[in-house]
Amino acid sequence: MVHSPAPQTGSDPLPDASPAEARPRRGLFLALLWSAQVLSASSVITAFAQADVAQHFHTQHIAWFGLVYSLVGTLLTPFAVRFGDIFGKRRTMLVLIALGLAGDVITALAPTYGVLLGGRALAACYAPMAALVFATARDVLPPRKVGQASGTIGATLGAVVALCPVIAGWLMDDFGFRGALWFVTAVTAMAFVLVYSFLPETPRRSRGEPFDWWGGLLLGGSISALIYAIGQGGTWGWTSARVLGLIAGALVSLAAFVLVERAVEHPMLDVRMLVRRRVSTVLVATSVAQGTAFTAAAIMTVVIPLYPRIPEVSDGLGWTAMHSALVGLPAGVVLFFVGMATGLASRRTDPRMPWLLGLTLTVVGMLLQAFHHHSETQIIVTGVVAALGMGMIYASVPILVVGAVSAREQGVASGMSLMLVGLMTTVAAQVIYTVMGQHSVLMKGTAFYRDAGYQQAYFTLAGFVALALLLSLFIPKPRLPDEA
Repeated sequence: MVHSPAPQTGSDPLPDASPAEARPRRGLFLALLWSAQVLSASSVITAFAQADVAQHFHTQHIAWFGLVYSLVGTLLTPFAVRFGDIFGKRRTMLVLIALGLAGDVITALAPTYGVLLGGRALAACYAPMAALVFATARDVLPPRKVGQASGTIGATLGAVVALCPVIAGWLMDDFGFRGALWFVTAVTAMAFVLVYSFLPETPRRSRGEPFDWWGGLLLGGSISALIYAIGQGGTWGWTSARVLGLIAGALVSLAAFVLVERAVEHPMLDVRMLVRRRVSTVLVATSVAQGTAFTAAAIMTVVIPLYPRIPEVSDGLGWTAMHSALVGLPAGVVLFFVGMATGLASRRTDPRMPWLLGLTLTVVGMLLQAFHHHSETQIIVTGVVAALGMGMIYASVPILVVGAVSAREQGVASGMSLMLVGLMTTVAAQVIYTVMGQHSVLMKGTAFYRDAGYQQAYFTLAGFVALALLLSLFIPKPRLPDEA
């Protein structure tokens, strides 16, 4: 049953009774859960498709298959959060899902690699959905349920990681990469149906406030310049004038963005929040760790099994997609159950403890993967070790973010968190492809990677997580979900 949003009046104060009480609670939670995880599901499934995409279109620039998605999504996130406050989060979510759905269709039908990248860029309009979901939960659920719901949504990422590779394997083996892309389209369409049917409109918190266009342009310019410089560093040379000029321009633009945000009355991102150690340490540490974990899942666990084994050319394992998915299934199951247990335990204990333990286990797992990724047994064992840590990481992030800010700031903090995670994912992915590219062979227009590149990539990922672990030692004790 479709419900029309309640009329907005006055300053749109929050009602005493939760809007969820007037709607099917299960449908409401399903709409939030599905919308938050579609991004992860599509990322996992498209990751399985990238090896076939690279060989089908004969491109050595397969890194941009994921990079353009992350870049556009990262740039769009702060705009989407502000639009949600101005126009209502439900309305904003429906527009973003519709645009993302159009991008999915273009991607699935793309006749050339250029058109496919254009579709991926449009599909990235869906990327800010997770930030909007966590902010929406605050508006439509009773306060005592917000922390629990946020932890559950974060923890169910493990189910996505466990199930979607199996689905992707079946689709890739039976229907090819286009079948996998059409499945992503169907998942996105279901998100539109659920949000339209079950999600109530949220209060408009910024009615009449001017939009910070200058802040958005400066932030977008700085991030775009930085990512493009990283992407071209291997081609132009890291010390070339063009690369150094782009990096310098990015830093200048970022500095100007900070000055503008401190000066305007209604900033796109409240950079003053980052002055507080409780907020800055949580946002930076969680973005580095989560972005690195996403990169490892989207690249390493897919490229190694699915790229072919060609003597002196490619050191992939040459597995079918389903075989790769089944080998990775134990790690996905462990990630899911560890994430659920961590989400429940963190409601009553200091969430920093599972967070720090998760980071430590992830570093150990990635170092093991650097040396042992050549057989089913090795990948299962090392993958389970890394999954133990990643499950704790994924479940702890929303609890740490919610506990670091006030209820009024949770929407902004969620948007900043998702933007930083997207930025780190983009940077880490480009760095990993650059590292592997130093040990690659170009054949028929496609870059194939050698084992030395895989090993160096895992070392790099472990270094990123170790940095997050070091930063996390400075995180003050957050409020527990029930307190926040």
